Amino acid sequence: MQPIFVGRQPIFDGEERTIGFELLFRAGANASEANVVDGDLATSDLLHSAFIDIGMENLVGEHLAFVNLPRGFLEHEVLQSLPPEQVVLEILEDIVVDDEVITAVRRLKEHGFRIALDDYQFREQDSPLIELADIVKLDLLAFDGDSLRAEIERLRPFNVELLAEKVEDAATYATCRELGFLYYQGFFLSYPNVVEGQRLEQLEVGLLHLIEKLQDPEMSAEQLAAQINAHPDLAIHVLRQANSPLLRHRRPIETLREAIVLLGTDRVRSLAMVAALRTSTPQRQGLEQVMIRARMAALLAAPSGVPNESERYFTLGLLSGLDRVLGIPLHRVLGELNLSPAMEDALLEHSGELGAVPRIIETFEDPDRRFPFEVSPVSPQVAGRLYMEAVRWTESMLVEMQGASSA
Repeated sequence: MQPIFVGRQPIFDGEERTIGFELLFRAGANASEANVVDGDLATSDLLHSAFIDIGMENLVGEHLAFVNLPRGFLEHEVLQSLPPEQVVLEILEDIVVDDEVITAVRRLKEHGFRIALDDYQFREQDSPLIELADIVKLDLLAFDGDSLRAEIERLRPFNVELLAEKVEDAATYATCRELGFLYYQGFFLSYPNVVEGQRLEQLEVGLLHLIEKLQDPEMSAEQLAAQINAHPDLAIHVLRQANSPLLRHRRPIETLREAIVLLGTDRVRSLAMVAALRTSTPQRQGLEQVMIRARMAALLAAPSGVPNESERYFTLGLLSGLDRVLGIPLHRVLGELNLSPAMEDALLEHSGELGAVPRIIETFEDPDRRFPFEVSPVSPQVAGRLYMEAVRWTESMLVEMQGASSA
């Protein structure tokens, strides 16, 4: 993982209540430096960091997010994934207003976005753009007292809301309130601060996508073999399992196709997911806990009345511990996977048809947690025996995997 940073500066209403945050690109933890070389690249990085890596709920909560939009992003497909009810798109002051810009902004409005004009100074030819705007941001350092009043009078016919930028002292703040500004932003009210998050590296993203593919119950033996063959470490581990002395074969199993037929797709899928984690993290303790969770969840399928869904339960248990292995919030992990609502509800809220499984498992990891009698399909005593069976299975698997890696 790599650290990523997003600056944010609060925006206030006339009662000094926070109504939103302007999100600012930051190349590092220093809140005073943006180090922007390429505007489009900075916007792309900001959107990825804000909406994917850190998450809107962590950056702005229920408030508005103000995002600068250079010309190259006015019709960018990434905007389609943003929540229009929460995002205010700021049209930068250096954009030349022409028919193409007006058409693009009109489309954004039709999609529900609010439009702000950033650091704006009135030009008559910009009237079609101002008519589309919801908010006009005025840089107070660009005006003296008389020119600021004149600017407000020019904008008054357009019925836009005014936001005062760079409010840096009490006198300026008082003047702006008298002039009828609705929103305020600047050092007098609050300095920008930097929120740090983590971005998944390509290796980790690849791991999650592999797990997503492996847990597809519709995958044929040939498709499963193709996925595993693309990862030599996984292939070696599956072949080693197929040739275990416990299975007593008359001849060696030398192809994945044979191994899958012998072991069954469900077992191979589970083995491959565990082996994928094994090759991606050196943290034995975290890996061990994930494996125990996965096996315990699979054992709970039968008493839950769905013995044919042990593989689905295995995946649930495995995913429930990935945040500890990867060191990032679980919702970020799930953001890379295409899971069913039932699986996501169980993982994030411990609710729904699968929600009892992680709740049961966690009572054996945290002695202060109450056993969920009301939703558990087994008694605490039976659950305890299943948990110990999961521990023994994990220990034997780790020994076998260690042998495979040293062979």
